[in-house]
Amino acid sequence: MNNQRGYLVILAVFLIMVTGFIGVTIASLLFGGANETLNYQQAEKALYIAETGFETAARFVLTPTLTGTNTRIGCGSLSGNSNVTNTTFGSGTFTATAVASNPVYVNATLSSAITSGATTIPLTSTTGFASAGRVRIDMEDINYGAISGNSLIAVTRGVEASYATPHASGAAVTQYQCMIDVKGGIPNLTSATYKREINQAMPLQEAWAVGAVSGGNFEMTRWNRPTEVTWTNSAISSTSAVNLNGISMLSNADGWAVGDAGSTDFTLLHWNGTSWNASSLAFACSNQNLAAVSSVYSNEAWAVGNSYKSSGKCTGSGGKQRYTILQWNGTSWSELTPSTAPSIPADNISNQNLNAVHVIDATQSGAGTLGFAVGAAGVILQYDGSNWTPASSPTTDDLTGIYIVSATEAWAVGANGTIIKWDGSSWTTVSSPTSTQLNAITMVDATQSGHATAGWAVGNSGVAISYNGTSWSSQNTGSAQNLFGVGLFGIGKDVWAGGASGTLMHWDGSAWSSISSGITTQINALSVIAPQQYPSAWQEIYP
Repeated sequence: MNNQRGYLVILAVFLIMVTGFIGVTIASLLFGGANETLNYQQAEKALYIAETGFETAARFVLTPTLTGTNTRIGCGSLSGNSNVTNTTFGSGTFTATAVASNPVYVNATLSSAITSGATTIPLTSTTGFASAGRVRIDMEDINYGAISGNSLIAVTRGVEASYATPHASGAAVTQYQCMIDVKGGIPNLTSATYKREINQAMPLQEAWAVGAVSGGNFEMTRWNRPTEVTWTNSAISSTSAVNLNGISMLSNADGWAVGDAGSTDFTLLHWNGTSWNASSLAFACSNQNLAAVSSVYSNEAWAVGNSYKSSGKCTGSGGKQRYTILQWNGTSWSELTPSTAPSIPADNISNQNLNAVHVIDATQSGAGTLGFAVGAAGVILQYDGSNWTPASSPTTDDLTGIYIVSATEAWAVGANGTIIKWDGSSWTTVSSPTSTQLNAITMVDATQSGHATAGWAVGNSGVAISYNGTSWSSQNTGSAQNLFGVGLFGIGKDVWAGGASGTLMHWDGSAWSSISSGITTQINALSVIAPQQYPSAWQEIYP
């Protein structure tokens, strides 16, 4: 019995030791797991703080607010800015800076044609492009995650409010963006226990405006480039300088401007990302001025203007007039006639001056498939991808502006505050909040539903009206100047309007303000690049 008691004591001690060991192990595991969970949670918080830092930086770089407090700052002025440097957020802090050599402004061309489904973008050179970010080809925005040789890879086609479409060899590939580096730390960045870092690309705005000739110069001014958050006078000295009446930008390195006829030539200027260059087309009549242009792809653009006497080219009799419509095919411009392909309507005494044109690729096929040109006495011509033909108009008022939203929606404006809408089959009059002449219109479909979610039109005496997706309302600018051009970024809360005496008015979502344009002559038209602006190419930096 004594031996049995001894064994039992030994067994009891052993069991106590085993139980204690298990308890210590379980406690250690529980504590270690809790500690690892805490570490993970805090690391995630640091990442969220870094992401918040980017959102804050992006807001300051792209905010529509240009005057007053919390105004926009340029990418080049981001580093060291007090709003995004050692800024407290929650339980930590963040600092956002622009990566060296930012903003990036670079362009190249496609080394070969690509389809709408291509997942590699072949360039003539990738020199100068950011390691990741966004590019624009024609009107398509594309995100890419890396560069391999002279190709962009890991691409996402047709991002935001653009569509994946085919593009021709030689099409411009452009990039204008700010690469922002953000560090997030807990409890702070000086003695961080937890720290995360991200890089993210932010596409930047650009716009051009053109106007009346001055002192032997083609008058132009440029927004946000080369000086950020500023309009810069970009006039071009030329012995053949005339009024520029229309402009249409495809991208930062591709666009057209048109104007009054020279002595014998049409005025057609092309932007290649570095300079504006004349593209010749001879034999214009003395008053055969071009009023507007619409760029569709690098190998397709359209221009319209004053009608002319076709018999005897400029000097014919009999009263018949011919519409002026020009086509760019990627190599040269040509003037259409009733017998060319594409063709225009037959010469007629009732043929009018054309004031505005807009052509789109409604099927994402790589070519314009739908277009409208509008003009005096309510004339409307429609392009179906093959020919231009007359369309029934609900008004006899002069029409001065046109914008196509989709295959089922288009808008036009004109004299006496006229607004008309196309529903895919016919045009009808829409109630207008003004009786003052409207000169230009722009719309945006932010949801890609095929219907405008916002829009603006501007006109004489500083009139401006806005569209909210349902109806139009007056949003007068406070200026007394006639306004002839309008463009918008984003969803309609960042709007520019230009007009007489170099006037530039800006809407920031709540109020209009006057901003220096850099020129004093009349602004006849303006065009913005990439109306949708969103972050792209997020990536985390690992130590």
